[in-house]
Amino acid sequence: MTVVFCIDDNPHYLMLFRAAVRSLLALHRDVRCVCVYSGANAEVIAAVRAEGVELALYQNPVLHAGVIPKRFHRAIGAYLKLELALVPELADEERVLYCDVDVLFLRELTPLKELAPAYMGMAREATSPFFPSVEQVDYVWKERRYQISMPFPIWTFSSGVVLFNLDKLRRHEYIHNFLAFCAQTTDRIDNLDQSLLNYFFGKRITRLEARWNRPPYNADCLSTGHILHFHGPKPWDMSPSWRELRIHDFMAARDRWLDWLTAAEARTVAAWEQATLR
Repeated sequence: MTVVFCIDDNPHYLMLFRAAVRSLLALHRDVRCVCVYSGANAEVIAAVRAEGVELALYQNPVLHAGVIPKRFHRAIGAYLKLELALVPELADEERVLYCDVDVLFLRELTPLKELAPAYMGMAREATSPFFPSVEQVDYVWKERRYQISMPFPIWTFSSGVVLFNLDKLRRHEYIHNFLAFCAQTTDRIDNLDQSLLNYFFGKRITRLEARWNRPPYNADCLSTGHILHFHGPKPWDMSPSWRELRIHDFMAARDRWLDWLTAAEARTVAAWEQATLR
């Protein structure tokens, strides 16, 4: 199985990436691990390669900073997941497991190898339903206008962990159809890349078991989860705004995450934590 991460220049996400990769390789030494990056920061490139991860320098993404609204630039690296079917380094891959960098691997991924989603597999998000601000959106691809209705509300699938069928997305240029939708509607649809996937693919999304994307605010996260996803507050975020989600397994999961850092990295994270308390 190939596991893919996407990253940008945000140092917080780079720290998350380090812990994610280390926990993954401790479970699966033989896994192919690829990090997709569209920037040119030498420090980021060096840091990724230092973890023994294959780096895919993906140039000229369709969904670049000029297309994605500025309010979403804080997590712009996550949008690269929408273009994995076009990444040259993944051209021979039929299926890949994509994970956001704010994950930790707790148990083996072997059962996922048996799954073959039609387009993609995702677990349901555990928080409240998302309410779209528009009833429908339209877009143009190859001189034809398409219209997609926005269900109201929608219980979304989480894009933090996605089992992509890249082969299916490449057929008949379907990926280009999807990216045309993304480029023309992302300024009208909130909730980052996740809503783009949910609204476009809808019922064609295969539901994964909750164990493949388990947030730490679930009481059974550490006992049942295979992939822990820090959806919401990151391990260092102690700000009052996230108090409601720092429950159940959060602090224990945070400690588990810190165990994967070096002493110097842990000191950096401690400084980030102090900053959230001011």
